[in-house]
Amino acid sequence: MSEGKVEAFEVERWGKEMDPEEHLGTWDGFMALTKYGTIAVVLILVFMGIFLL
Repeated sequence: MSEGKVEAFEVERWGKEMDPEEHLGTWDGFMALTKYGTIAVVLILVFMGIFLL
């Protein structure tokens, strides 16, 4: 993870129990899952429209 990204979120203001690297890694994973999940749903709907109509 790039240090610039962590600094952009003002890590010094976070509580001591927060791990910035883990938090940002989780966020990146969530965003990737959301993006690919949306693409998968759109493809499924397109294929259903093609083959079932």
